[in-house]
Amino acid sequence: MDAILALAGSHEALQVDVPNIKAALSHRQKAIKGLEKTFADWPPPAEEAHVMLATSYLLCFQSSYIEDGFMEHILSLRGCAVLSQLILNESLDGPFSVRVNMHNVLMESKLKNFPHLNQELATEALLAIAGLRHILAPLTADSIEKAIITSLIETIRPLLEHDSDPGSEIESLSTPSLTISTTTSTEMGSPTTTPYGRMHIQNPLCPTNLNLDFDLISWTTLTTPPGPTPDPVKSFNALMYSLLILANWPQDSLMRLFDPTNQLSNVVMAHFLAVRFVISPLSSPQTGMKTPVGAFVKWTERIVDAIEDDEEVKWTKCVVWPAKILRCMKACVERKRGLTFEDIYEMLLYDPGAFKEGRARI
Repeated sequence: MDAILALAGSHEALQVDVPNIKAALSHRQKAIKGLEKTFADWPPPAEEAHVMLATSYLLCFQSSYIEDGFMEHILSLRGCAVLSQLILNESLDGPFSVRVNMHNVLMESKLKNFPHLNQELATEALLAIAGLRHILAPLTADSIEKAIITSLIETIRPLLEHDSDPGSEIESLSTPSLTISTTTSTEMGSPTTTPYGRMHIQNPLCPTNLNLDFDLISWTTLTTPPGPTPDPVKSFNALMYSLLILANWPQDSLMRLFDPTNQLSNVVMAHFLAVRFVISPLSSPQTGMKTPVGAFVKWTERIVDAIEDDEEVKWTKCVVWPAKILRCMKACVERKRGLTFEDIYEMLLYDPGAFKEGRARI
């Protein structure tokens, strides 16, 4: 109940000129203390596990309304992942029982009618990410930064289309299709046939056998479409995998990623948020289209503002594209305080030039 009231308070604060968030933060703190107490008595009984999962989801959503809530958002997501896996592994029956194929039903209609992604915008994003390859290459194979960048590439590439001309001034790059091993049809039930192939949508909170390898990327041909037609299911799975990385990677790696003095991590996370701005609204279920994005914009602004050049690397040159997406989002929020995923979706369809030019929608 405290988490419900906390979320309601933060939502109300978005609707008024002079918000009072004290009550929302007070209820949030009470909910967090309750969660800490129950986590201390791990593992919880079935009924308590479902209450904890509901509370964690509510806190996760509430943190997405808070301007400095990015880290808390991810920590709440990690709690959701742990509890979801417990409920699934132990078959803990309850109102929030995790069914591996449950989200297929919710996403099938959306992905069957997946809209066209502006190809110049997709190419710009891929070329911006390609500019990071020399900085990322020296990192260890299991680095969280490499994993996130690889998932972002595989989020965009399946949406590339043949017979499109993104502009003669843009160099053509491409990569071989990075393998995403989805769960089997036996585990998922009978997959649904869509215009884009068999629908194997992965649960973002339950670990799966996904294979994304940074070292397999061929940077010389990055913008060549990997298949004959766009594959939004593959793109969606990769987008969810980027969240899976944050939800399940070792805690010390996550802390390093969110260190504001870590310039490389700032650059990676700026691209992570920028890609989510231009891809997430396309695949968001209808229930998520009213999600406000003002806090996401502030998260991106804080990260971009923290990036500074040093004697070795001109870091600011690494975030030219995310900074342009940020300018667009800031201009849109200034025009409409309650900007939502639905507003961004319409802009992607009817005025994608706003993203490319760093301005509000005309």
